Amino acid sequence: MVRWLAVFVLLPVLASAQEAFQLPSGNIHCAVYDGVLRCDVLNFTYARPPRPPGCQEDWGGALELGGKGAARVICHGDTVANPGNPVLGYGRAWQGPGMACTAAQTGLRCTNGDGRGFEMARARLRLF
Repeated sequence: MVRWLAVFVLLPVLASAQEAFQLPSGNIHCAVYDGVLRCDVLNFTYARPPRPPGCQEDWGGALELGGKGAARVICHGDTVANPGNPVLGYGRAWQGPGMACTAAQTGLRCTNGDGRGFEMARARLRLF
C-alpha cells in the first residue's frame, strides 16, 4: 500500500517536469530549452505582428517566455512541434522553470514569475 501511495504522490511532479507538451488539438506545441519556454502554433488565423527588420525566416507563430520578463514573438527557421510530445489535456496545468501554463479549449495561457506571459490560440495571440 505504501509503494502505491508513493507512486501516486510522485505522478503530479513528474507530469509537471515534462520538458515538452502539446495541446489535444495538436496545433500548439511547447518545449523548454535552457530555462526558456518556446511555444509554436502551427496553423493560425490571427494577424501577424509587424515583422522586425532582418527577419527572413518564419514569423508570427512562435513565442518565447523566460522565468522573468516579457514574452516575445521570435523569428525562427525551425519548430518545436513533435507529434510524440505528451498531451497536456484541456483544463490541465504545466509547471516549468519559473513559469506555468494552462491548457483550455480556447487556447494556451502561460505566465512567469513576473506575471508576464501570453495567450495563444488558432485565432488569437496576446502578449501581456
